Amino acid sequence: MNELEVSMQCRLCGNEQIKPLWVANQCQLDRCGRCDFVQVRQQPSEAELKQIYSASYFAHSKYRDEENQRRENRRRMNLIEQAGVADGARVLDAGCATGDFIEFVDGRFDMWGLDISPAAIELARQKNPNVAGQLHAGLLEQQSFEADFFDAVVLWDVIEHVWDPVATCQGLMRVLRPGGHLLLSTPDISAPIARVMKKRWAFMTPPEHLGFLGRNNMRQLLEGALGGDSVAVERFGKWVNLGFLFYKLRRVFPWIPEGLVRAIGNSAMSHWSLYIPTMDIQYARVRKPVEDR
Repeated sequence: MNELEVSMQCRLCGNEQIKPLWVANQCQLDRCGRCDFVQVRQQPSEAELKQIYSASYFAHSKYRDEENQRRENRRRMNLIEQAGVADGARVLDAGCATGDFIEFVDGRFDMWGLDISPAAIELARQKNPNVAGQLHAGLLEQQSFEADFFDAVVLWDVIEHVWDPVATCQGLMRVLRPGGHLLLSTPDISAPIARVMKKRWAFMTPPEHLGFLGRNNMRQLLEGALGGDSVAVERFGKWVNLGFLFYKLRRVFPWIPEGLVRAIGNSAMSHWSLYIPTMDIQYARVRKPVEDR
């Protein structure tokens, strides 16, 4: 990024009537008066991005036990199956982090991966040596895969991290073959818990998260901006372990003693699994239209 941007219009619908919402983590957030998209006003610098997505970012995994990781990946796998993606299909994990999902579906699909963090990609290659040559570090906004190259593209907890969700998703739709599917998950700012918690919502973590979609403007993105069809959007809660739950609670409520969080994280209780029915994670899929049907 050579020049940093300041958004004075909605990055989802282009509306110029955006209003200040609140300041979180010293970042100004605005809400669109037309589509309700919530966005960070100031673009992070390249240095800030490198600091955010350093190796330490991936060390604080939300799934420190394998069972919660499997539960989440199984849910994601179910979404792919519902889309009808065939075994052996060529699939891009856009924002693959350390390659956990790629490892989970090993042998079922021809997996490719892309992530902003070289450190994460190196770990992903170590976990997935059979596809190491298909895992690359780089920005989603600057990906240069061939058009119509993939049968499916997945973005698991990624779209909230990108500056321009429309341009990013349009670029990913370009590399999908006609009839291929784009599948994603992201926090849902229209969920009741998000409306109640406001800037204390667990996912309100700018400048890590730069844009926040709700259920309605998710459909606007998939159907309107991307021109997709066969759109499906569902809400779910989250499986977490007790250690991660308290880690997130302290980020929302700083008055929780750090020593308590550390003690729970280092205890046997840390791995106790809980399903939190917040219903503030939305999973969506959209199909690239087939021309001349």
